[in-house]
Amino acid sequence: SSGINAEYGGEQMKQPLVRIVASLMAGFYTCSPDKIYVVSGVCHSMPKILSRGSFLFLPYMQNMVQLSIETITTTITTNRVMSKNRIPINVTGTAQIKININDRRSVYDATAYFPDANARDISAICSENLKVIS
Repeated sequence: SSGINAEYGGEQMKQPLVRIVASLMAGFYTCSPDKIYVVSGVCHSMPKILSRGSFLFLPYMQNMVQLSIETITTTITTNRVMSKNRIPINVTGTAQIKININDRRSVYDATAYFPDANARDISAICSENLKVIS
């Protein structure tokens, strides 16, 4: 009788442990060379910028933003811009966009402007902003 209860009690104790280990493994990330992760929340008084190696992310206690650090090239075309001599001209320009990962302020700004955006989204946002400026 005590052997049956010991086995049953042992199984009950294993289930929560398996769930804990599984949830921790689900939050285990490895940084790829073309991305950085910005993690904030529990265990971080300031957002932590991670660009290499592996890290543990706690989904319900932390926030994570993934950013592409590849150089993004976009072409901006603006039609009928007035020249200095008041002649309407068409202008085509190329812009290269890259997040400066060595400057914390640049990374924090990028997480605010482009949270979880891919290269195409970032290019579209920058292109629209540059068209408004010109």
